[in-house]
Amino acid sequence: MSYIMDFFVKKIQSFMTPTKVNFLWMLLANAIYALCQWGMLIVLAKMGNPVIVGRFALAMAITAPVIMLTNMQLRGVQATDAKKEYFLSDYVSVRLLSTVVSFIIILLILYFSHLGKVVFWVTVILAVAKAVESLSDVFYGFFQQHEKMGFMAKSMIIKGILSVGVLWVVFYFTSSLSWSLVGLVCAWMLVFVFYDWQMGAKLLTTYEGPSRYSLIMSLIASFKDRQDVIFRIVVLTFPLGIVMGIVSLNTNVPRYAIEKFLGSRELGIFAALAYTTVAVNMFIQALGQAVSPRLARHFADGDVRGFNDLLKKMIWINLIIGLAGVLIIFLGGRKILTLIYTREYAAYSGLFVVLMISAMLSGVGSALGYAVTSVRQFNLQVPLTVAVFFFTGLVSFLMIPHYGLYGAAIALIVAALIQIIGAAWILKRKLSSVADDHGGGGMNFRMGDHLTDAY
Repeated sequence: MSYIMDFFVKKIQSFMTPTKVNFLWMLLANAIYALCQWGMLIVLAKMGNPVIVGRFALAMAITAPVIMLTNMQLRGVQATDAKKEYFLSDYVSVRLLSTVVSFIIILLILYFSHLGKVVFWVTVILAVAKAVESLSDVFYGFFQQHEKMGFMAKSMIIKGILSVGVLWVVFYFTSSLSWSLVGLVCAWMLVFVFYDWQMGAKLLTTYEGPSRYSLIMSLIASFKDRQDVIFRIVVLTFPLGIVMGIVSLNTNVPRYAIEKFLGSRELGIFAALAYTTVAVNMFIQALGQAVSPRLARHFADGDVRGFNDLLKKMIWINLIIGLAGVLIIFLGGRKILTLIYTREYAAYSGLFVVLMISAMLSGVGSALGYAVTSVRQFNLQVPLTVAVFFFTGLVSFLMIPHYGLYGAAIALIVAALIQIIGAAWILKRKLSSVADDHGGGGMNFRMGDHLTDAY
């Protein structure tokens, strides 16, 4: 599979710029990976029932905020480390420590939540799988930093296809969600050991010279001699961890409320429908990952005009894709849900439209979020994300008891709108100061005009 992809990429590279090739790599990888993740949900819905899907969704809702908190958006910081201040081994050391912390936190949450034996074991196994995924993630940041999107894309494609295949086979023979997730852990570990680590070591030799044990020895050296560097990275990225943890809570707070007020079946329905917005999300992630290093370079060079032009394009592309998704679901949502899941899910086609609207708005907010990270405005993201979390929780717990799953969808729309407004304000504030530092007119740039266009 890797050789086939290389063949087509070499053909494409002959007439496309490196940035466009990287974008295509990430679009392909995110499309396949997201579809495979969606495929796992489809397997559980088709071969199981909404209660099983609900348990899986609850486990995801418990683990995701903790993993996002302790991951501290390290990949984004690593990818935008244009000055190469830190080594790969430093980032891996931080990720190993943070992964241990995340697992301890998840165990404590489960201990005090009393969610039942089945949910307990499903969540623990999923947490192990997410720990392995977090280790792969830091290598993805290394690949992004050096614009080797092909390495990252191949890993995601292999892992995605292997994931849905293993889950389907194990669930078919066992009908057990827990054993299916054990299979997922094994699949992700194989990809990490035999691809991510190997390609990371190969890329590292390009910059530090050939050495059979270069990555391992560098990692040991980081733990022994560079504790101060590890601490500096944690101090730098922890605000982003808080931001991403709360961002994940923003997504999952409606799920907590659904579980509390409506039960596991309704949570399974909501989770299945929400994941069908995957087409919008995969494009946003691909575009953001491909563009964020270039945004960071524009900002580092003081090129505010180039920064805003690129951001404006990203916002418009995300918005157009989102509108197309809304139109498609409005016209054929019931048929799509029947085909993908079952008629039981098709009864919620109206909810499907509202969820796609929330995904469209979230796409615009995500584009602005990538831009905020690119200008290294980490601390200001914390109060913004707290505000989003507060209003999402408030709307969820007030509206879901009265309006059911529609209340949850409305909560997601409120969250996206607050994110857009807050991120736009942070960017305008930062870019205005940059324009002033460079004399404004020296760059032939009028802040107000471009920001109006961008937002």
